[in-house]
Amino acid sequence: MPEPPLRPGSPERTPAEVRVEQGTTYQTIDGFGGCFNELGWVALGKALPSDRKRVLSALFGDEGCAFVLARLPIGASDYALDGYSLDDAPNDMALGRFSIERDKKRLIPFVKAAMAVRPTLQCWGSPWSPPAWMKTNNSYSKGSLKWEPDILRAYATYIALWVEAYRADGINVYGLTPQNEPNILNVYPTCLWTGSQLREFIADYLGPTLRDRKTNVEIWLGLNGDPQNNGNDPNDRLATVLGDPKANAFLTGIGFQYDSKKQICKARDLYPDKKLMQSETECQNGANSWGDAQRLYALMKRYLDCGANSYFLWNMVLDETGMSTWKWRQNAAITVNRNTGEVTYNGEYYVMRHFSQFVKPGAKRVLTAGVWGDKIAFVNPDGSIVLVVGNTAKQPHEIALMVTDRPDGDTIQVTLPANSINTFVVASQNSATRQSNHPLP
Repeated sequence: MPEPPLRPGSPERTPAEVRVEQGTTYQTIDGFGGCFNELGWVALGKALPSDRKRVLSALFGDEGCAFVLARLPIGASDYALDGYSLDDAPNDMALGRFSIERDKKRLIPFVKAAMAVRPTLQCWGSPWSPPAWMKTNNSYSKGSLKWEPDILRAYATYIALWVEAYRADGINVYGLTPQNEPNILNVYPTCLWTGSQLREFIADYLGPTLRDRKTNVEIWLGLNGDPQNNGNDPNDRLATVLGDPKANAFLTGIGFQYDSKKQICKARDLYPDKKLMQSETECQNGANSWGDAQRLYALMKRYLDCGANSYFLWNMVLDETGMSTWKWRQNAAITVNRNTGEVTYNGEYYVMRHFSQFVKPGAKRVLTAGVWGDKIAFVNPDGSIVLVVGNTAKQPHEIALMVTDRPDGDTIQVTLPANSINTFVVASQNSATRQSNHPLP
């Protein structure tokens, strides 16, 4: 929408409905990103080259989402073309057949295209499943890792080889998790891990292997919650792994997604030395509705309020069906029509951009106060203030905003459109104020 005129506020109109208390700071923001996958690259290939370039700029360019972080699958995810690993040779304990050649056809070109826009892009990875021959059911779907020392050593080496191979191909890999959603068994690539298994694998195999190979890569504990856990307390995997000093020492942080959103606030208080990330935003059902966009805003606000240092989209790009190889429709920030090549920027793209374009790496979340409850604010490294304010009502609302420790001129009045998300940037030195708003009708 065109930027509405912002009117200086009256000093007598205090307290403002929204106050930014920039003197009280919380977590540092590492950045925002999304996940690369094979079907995303296939979908992007249906667009005209000029549109494809615009999509990549819209995701990774400074005037778009400005993503500085990204996630990669180690082997097949549920949005791969089929199930595979990086070593499908049965019983190859020495991993002599390990290869990323398949990834060089789709995943790595997707990453390289993004890096052409954002050369400093930093990536982390997670497996959805180990190689099938390492599992109890000899399948990518369901099952668990064979709990045998030779298998455990081989799997730790397999993950280390992925780090080394991707870095050798020019990808900036900074971290990994040992498993995506370790409590989920589904028809797509999955693998079940108990808390004690994660603790032992990290403490005795993965951590030492990555250390001894001098990878200098971060290990994060990747989590989904347990649906039956309706409280906010850490689940067994979180408590078991973080409660073990040896495993804990190898961990940089904790990733949360889906049901684990119930645990992140408590984890922030229990493990203040660990970084926190929202590792995969909820995928919904492929409708890409405005209601889904509003839900993403509420999720981002919750995770960031609870201390997340980073936040990740799941599918950045899909075709218009949103259908996975395993027949599950999901949302994407951007869709490309398979038949016409038409590109659609969905509501979730704009919601993510309301945060990611303006909140820079190194920003700190700051305290907000006032009677208007739907708000969150950050101070950037350059001193500028970013304030995101929602209005879920069906009517416009005039509101007064104030940044404390600034002159009275930084109290402004603005009308929030009905059913909208609004981002305000108050530049350092009181040089300018910008507003970006996007109505969600």
